[in-house]
Amino acid sequence: MEDLSEISIAPPKLFSIGSFDVTVTMFTSVVVTVALLIFALIVRIVCIPRWKKDFTTTSPLRMFFEWSVGMFVNDSDELTEKYSVTVGPLYFGCAAYIMFGVLAELFGLRSPMSDLSCDIVLGGLTFIMIFVLGFIKKKMRRTLHYLPVIPLITDAVVPFSMALRLFGSVFSGYLIMELIYSVVPVVLPAILEPLFTLFHALIQSFVFYYLSMSFINEALE
Repeated sequence: MEDLSEISIAPPKLFSIGSFDVTVTMFTSVVVTVALLIFALIVRIVCIPRWKKDFTTTSPLRMFFEWSVGMFVNDSDELTEKYSVTVGPLYFGCAAYIMFGVLAELFGLRSPMSDLSCDIVLGGLTFIMIFVLGFIKKKMRRTLHYLPVIPLITDAVVPFSMALRLFGSVFSGYLIMELIYSVVPVVLPAILEPLFTLFHALIQSFVFYYLSMSFINEALE
Protein backbone atom coordinates (compact mmCIF):
# COMPACT_ATOMS: atom_id res chain seq x y z
CA MET A 1 0.00 0.00 0.00
CA GLU A 2 1.04 3.56 -0.65
CA ASP A 3 2.21 6.04 1.92
CA LEU A 4 -0.73 8.35 2.68
CA SER A 5 1.44 11.37 1.96
CA GLU A 6 1.91 10.07 -1.62
CA ILE A 7 -1.80 9.64 -2.39
CA SER A 8 -3.18 12.25 -4.76
CA ILE A 9 -6.39 12.74 -6.70
CA ALA A 10 -4.44 12.80 -9.96
CA PRO A 11 -3.10 9.26 -10.67
CA PRO A 12 0.71 8.94 -10.59
CA LYS A 13 2.61 8.70 -13.86
CA LEU A 14 4.24 5.38 -14.72
CA PHE A 15 6.20 6.42 -17.79
CA SER A 16 5.98 8.65 -20.85
CA ILE A 17 5.75 7.90 -24.55
CA GLY A 18 6.96 11.11 -26.13
CA SER A 19 4.74 13.82 -24.70
CA PHE A 20 2.06 11.30 -23.66
CA ASP A 21 2.06 10.28 -19.99
CA VAL A 22 0.91 6.77 -19.06
CA THR A 23 -0.61 6.72 -15.56
CA VAL A 24 -1.22 3.86 -13.14
CA THR A 25 -4.97 4.00 -13.84
CA MET A 26 -4.35 3.68 -17.59
CA PHE A 27 -2.27 0.59 -16.92
CA THR A 28 -5.01 -0.89 -14.70
CA SER A 29 -7.62 -0.07 -17.34
CA VAL A 30 -5.68 -1.98 -20.00
CA VAL A 31 -5.18 -4.95 -17.65
CA VAL A 32 -8.89 -5.06 -16.77
CA THR A 33 -9.98 -4.72 -20.42
CA VAL A 34 -7.65 -7.49 -21.62
CA ALA A 35 -8.69 -9.75 -18.72
CA LEU A 36 -12.39 -9.22 -19.52
CA LEU A 37 -11.85 -9.96 -23.22
CA ILE A 38 -9.95 -13.17 -22.45
CA PHE A 39 -12.58 -14.22 -19.92
CA ALA A 40 -15.40 -13.51 -22.41
CA LEU A 41 -13.65 -15.58 -25.10
CA ILE A 42 -13.19 -18.51 -22.72
CA VAL A 43 -16.85 -18.41 -21.69
CA ARG A 44 -18.03 -18.12 -25.32
CA ILE A 45 -15.77 -20.84 -26.73
CA VAL A 46 -15.60 -23.31 -23.84
CA CYS A 47 -18.52 -22.82 -21.45
CA ILE A 48 -21.54 -21.82 -23.58
CA PRO A 49 -21.34 -24.77 -26.05
CA ARG A 50 -21.12 -27.15 -23.07
CA TRP A 51 -24.09 -25.48 -21.35
CA LYS A 52 -26.19 -25.75 -24.53
CA LYS A 53 -25.57 -29.49 -24.69
CA ASP A 54 -26.47 -30.10 -21.06
CA PHE A 55 -29.40 -28.16 -19.59
CA THR A 56 -29.57 -30.25 -16.41
CA THR A 57 -26.12 -29.58 -14.94
CA THR A 58 -25.63 -26.32 -13.05
CA SER A 59 -22.57 -24.64 -11.61
CA PRO A 60 -21.95 -21.44 -9.63
CA LEU A 61 -20.52 -19.77 -12.76
CA ARG A 62 -23.51 -20.75 -14.90
CA MET A 63 -26.00 -19.63 -12.24
CA PHE A 64 -24.19 -16.29 -11.86
CA PHE A 65 -24.22 -15.67 -15.62
CA GLU A 66 -27.87 -16.60 -16.02
CA TRP A 67 -28.83 -14.36 -13.10
CA SER A 68 -26.76 -11.36 -14.20
CA VAL A 69 -27.66 -11.58 -17.91
CA GLY A 70 -31.33 -12.10 -17.03
CA MET A 71 -31.28 -9.02 -14.79
CA PHE A 72 -29.79 -6.85 -17.55
CA VAL A 73 -32.20 -8.21 -20.17
CA ASN A 74 -35.26 -7.59 -17.98
CA ASP A 75 -34.19 -4.08 -16.94
CA SER A 76 -33.18 -3.01 -20.44
CA ASP A 77 -36.41 -4.40 -21.93
CA GLU A 78 -38.45 -2.55 -19.33
CA LEU A 79 -36.60 0.77 -19.44
CA THR A 80 -35.32 1.10 -23.02
CA GLU A 81 -38.02 -0.66 -25.05
CA LYS A 82 -36.91 -1.91 -28.50
CA TYR A 83 -33.48 -0.33 -28.03
CA SER A 84 -32.62 -2.90 -25.34
CA VAL A 85 -30.82 -4.99 -27.99
CA THR A 86 -28.15 -2.25 -28.08
CA VAL A 87 -28.41 -0.74 -24.62
CA GLY A 88 -28.44 -4.00 -22.63
CA PRO A 89 -25.12 -5.47 -23.91
CA LEU A 90 -23.47 -2.03 -23.86
CA TYR A 91 -24.21 -1.42 -20.20
CA PHE A 92 -23.52 -5.02 -19.29
CA GLY A 93 -20.00 -4.36 -20.59
CA CYS A 94 -19.78 -1.05 -18.71
CA ALA A 95 -20.95 -2.66 -15.46
CA ALA A 96 -18.43 -5.50 -15.86
CA TYR A 97 -15.65 -2.99 -16.52
CA ILE A 98 -16.59 -0.94 -13.43
CA MET A 99 -16.91 -4.02 -11.21
CA PHE A 100 -13.60 -5.57 -12.21
CA GLY A 101 -11.95 -2.15 -12.29
CA VAL A 102 -12.82 -1.71 -8.61
CA LEU A 103 -11.85 -5.31 -7.79
CA ALA A 104 -8.39 -4.58 -9.23
CA GLU A 105 -7.66 -2.87 -5.90
CA LEU A 106 -7.45 -6.35 -4.36
CA PHE A 107 -4.28 -6.89 -6.42
CA GLY A 108 -2.67 -3.65 -5.31
CA LEU A 109 -3.68 -1.74 -8.46
CA ARG A 110 -5.39 1.63 -8.42
CA SER A 111 -8.90 1.45 -9.89
CA PRO A 112 -9.50 3.28 -13.20
CA MET A 113 -12.67 4.66 -11.60
CA SER A 114 -10.53 6.61 -9.14
CA ASP A 115 -9.40 8.62 -12.17
CA LEU A 116 -11.89 11.38 -13.03
CA SER A 117 -10.98 11.20 -16.74
CA CYS A 118 -12.21 7.60 -16.97
CA ASP A 119 -15.44 8.47 -15.16
CA ILE A 120 -16.13 11.39 -17.50
CA VAL A 121 -15.79 9.03 -20.47
CA LEU A 122 -18.34 6.64 -18.92
CA GLY A 123 -20.68 9.52 -18.12
CA GLY A 124 -20.21 10.91 -21.63
CA LEU A 125 -21.23 7.55 -23.07
CA THR A 126 -24.56 7.80 -21.23
CA PHE A 127 -25.04 11.35 -22.50
CA ILE A 128 -24.46 10.19 -26.10
CA MET A 129 -26.96 7.36 -25.67
CA ILE A 130 -29.55 9.76 -24.23
CA PHE A 131 -29.11 12.20 -27.11
CA VAL A 132 -28.92 9.66 -29.95
CA LEU A 133 -31.74 7.35 -28.86
CA GLY A 134 -33.98 10.27 -27.91
CA PHE A 135 -33.48 11.81 -31.35
CA ILE A 136 -33.96 8.48 -33.18
CA LYS A 137 -37.32 7.90 -31.50
CA LYS A 138 -38.73 11.43 -31.34
CA LYS A 139 -36.81 13.20 -34.12
CA MET A 140 -37.93 16.85 -34.27
CA ARG A 141 -39.91 16.57 -31.04
CA ARG A 142 -36.63 15.83 -29.26
CA THR A 143 -35.11 18.96 -30.79
CA LEU A 144 -38.03 21.02 -29.51
CA HIS A 145 -37.41 19.50 -26.09
CA TYR A 146 -34.17 21.50 -25.93
CA LEU A 147 -35.73 24.88 -26.70
CA PRO A 148 -36.29 25.69 -23.01
CA VAL A 149 -33.01 26.24 -21.17
CA ILE A 150 -33.63 23.89 -18.24
CA PRO A 151 -33.87 20.57 -20.20
CA LEU A 152 -30.70 21.47 -22.09
CA ILE A 153 -28.82 22.17 -18.86
CA THR A 154 -30.21 19.01 -17.25
CA ASP A 155 -28.99 16.73 -20.04
CA ALA A 156 -25.64 18.53 -20.28
CA VAL A 157 -25.02 18.01 -16.55
CA VAL A 158 -25.70 14.24 -16.71
CA PRO A 159 -22.19 13.08 -17.73
CA PHE A 160 -20.51 15.28 -15.13
CA SER A 161 -22.89 14.37 -12.30
CA MET A 162 -22.50 10.64 -13.02
CA ALA A 163 -18.74 10.99 -13.35
CA LEU A 164 -18.39 12.90 -10.08
CA ARG A 165 -20.62 10.43 -8.23
CA LEU A 166 -18.63 7.43 -9.46
CA PHE A 167 -15.29 9.13 -8.86
CA GLY A 168 -16.24 10.30 -5.36
CA SER A 169 -17.50 6.86 -4.33
CA VAL A 170 -14.53 4.87 -5.65
CA PHE A 171 -11.81 7.31 -4.63
CA SER A 172 -13.22 7.68 -1.11
CA GLY A 173 -13.35 3.87 -0.76
CA TYR A 174 -9.76 3.65 -1.99
CA LEU A 175 -8.72 6.36 0.49
CA ILE A 176 -10.52 4.68 3.40
CA MET A 177 -8.75 1.36 2.80
CA GLU A 178 -5.38 3.11 2.55
CA LEU A 179 -6.14 4.86 5.86
CA ILE A 180 -7.09 1.57 7.53
CA TYR A 181 -3.88 -0.06 6.34
CA SER A 182 -1.84 2.82 7.76
CA VAL A 183 -3.33 2.79 11.28
CA VAL A 184 -4.60 -0.77 11.90
CA PRO A 185 -2.63 -4.04 12.13
CA VAL A 186 -2.34 -5.92 8.85
CA VAL A 187 -4.65 -8.81 9.82
CA LEU A 188 -7.82 -6.72 10.11
CA PRO A 189 -7.44 -4.90 6.75
CA ALA A 190 -6.68 -8.23 5.07
CA ILE A 191 -10.09 -9.46 6.24
CA LEU A 192 -11.99 -6.24 5.60
CA GLU A 193 -10.66 -5.33 2.15
CA PRO A 194 -12.00 -8.31 0.15
CA LEU A 195 -15.48 -7.88 1.68
CA PHE A 196 -15.51 -4.09 1.37
CA THR A 197 -14.09 -4.06 -2.17
CA LEU A 198 -16.45 -6.77 -3.46
CA PHE A 199 -19.49 -5.01 -2.00
CA HIS A 200 -18.28 -1.67 -3.34
CA ALA A 201 -17.66 -3.09 -6.82
CA LEU A 202 -21.14 -4.61 -7.05
CA ILE A 203 -22.85 -1.46 -5.76
CA GLN A 204 -21.01 0.94 -8.11
CA SER A 205 -21.59 -1.18 -11.23
CA PHE A 206 -25.29 -1.60 -10.39
CA VAL A 207 -25.88 2.09 -9.62
CA PHE A 208 -24.13 3.24 -12.81
CA TYR A 209 -26.02 0.96 -15.18
CA TYR A 210 -29.40 1.52 -13.52
CA LEU A 211 -29.02 5.32 -13.46
CA SER A 212 -27.93 5.26 -17.10
CA MET A 213 -30.92 3.20 -18.17
CA SER A 214 -33.25 5.43 -16.14
CA PHE A 215 -31.91 8.55 -17.89
CA ILE A 216 -32.31 6.85 -21.28
CA ASN A 217 -35.86 5.86 -20.32
CA GLU A 218 -36.70 9.51 -19.57
CA ALA A 219 -35.42 10.51 -23.02
CA LEU A 220 -37.57 7.85 -24.68
CA GLU A 221 -40.80 8.68 -22.84
